[in-house]
Amino acid sequence: MPAATPPPTPPSRQGRQGRHTRPLIRWPRSGRGSFPVVTMPGARALAVASLLLVMAIWGSTFVVTKSALDQVPPLLLALLRFAVASAILLPLAHARGGPALLPRPLPLGRLALMGATGVTLYFVAFNLSLAYTTASEGALIQGSIPAVSALAAVVLLRERLGPGRAAGITASVAGVALVVLAGGGGEAPNRPLGNALMVGSVVAWAIYTVLGRRLGGASGLATTAYSTLLGTLFLVPPAAIELATRPRPTLSADGWLAVAYLGAVASALAFLLWNRALAVLDVGQASAFINLVPLVGVATATLVLGEPLLPAQLAGGGLVLVGVALCSR
Repeated sequence: MPAATPPPTPPSRQGRQGRHTRPLIRWPRSGRGSFPVVTMPGARALAVASLLLVMAIWGSTFVVTKSALDQVPPLLLALLRFAVASAILLPLAHARGGPALLPRPLPLGRLALMGATGVTLYFVAFNLSLAYTTASEGALIQGSIPAVSALAAVVLLRERLGPGRAAGITASVAGVALVVLAGGGGEAPNRPLGNALMVGSVVAWAIYTVLGRRLGGASGLATTAYSTLLGTLFLVPPAAIELATRPRPTLSADGWLAVAYLGAVASALAFLLWNRALAVLDVGQASAFINLVPLVGVATATLVLGEPLLPAQLAGGGLVLVGVALCSR
């Protein structure tokens, strides 16, 4: 899951609903500086279509990233991706009010931690993982993000752990363990290391999500733009070291296209579509669509890269989805 997803914010104001011919005014869950959205007939369908497109985009990033790694080293790819995303998101945030959209005093420490976990650590682990394991296994492991995020909220935010959520977390962890231990088909230089790195990326995203919840009420656009910028800056030193220790990469047109897709489409555009959908749908409704990401990831890895899947891996992926469903109830 790209680090362009705003963390859930508290329920917002909602206008009164009159007769069925009158529009329903709902305020976006992106905080101050956002504009109210008038929900007309068909707006819900458009929001659902937007979310389906976002999940298809995010699901495709496993294949696109793995293909791009043939030309660009992992850390440089992460830096280029989020340099593109920052160049798009920052002007948009400033057009809406810039730092004025953030709480006072400015939560620079929290934003820095979000950038470090949701951009730097997450995508260093994500890209390195796909250099060692298959895209399909990575997608299945990533499917546990909602359940692991729920566990992080229990541990760090002291949220209540009910029986359903406990069962969901247990099922998801068991599913990930089954995927990791099952081995698998397809070429993978170091499958155990790659899968372990992907688990690390899941943990990094869970921490990012918890940090974002503590900024509830802040503009989702501003929070994402500035944490993305800080995370991008944190990527500069490791990417520079990587470049200094290996031959300079030469990108073809396809390589640059992959970078542009990951930065502009999978990070910036996907965030804007997600945020727009949250102006119409509840956070819980929108979050349920995230379950589609590993399915799209596995499907594209199988169809595009020809990666085979073992029955045990499919069973593990199924357990992950069951666990996520239990956590979301």
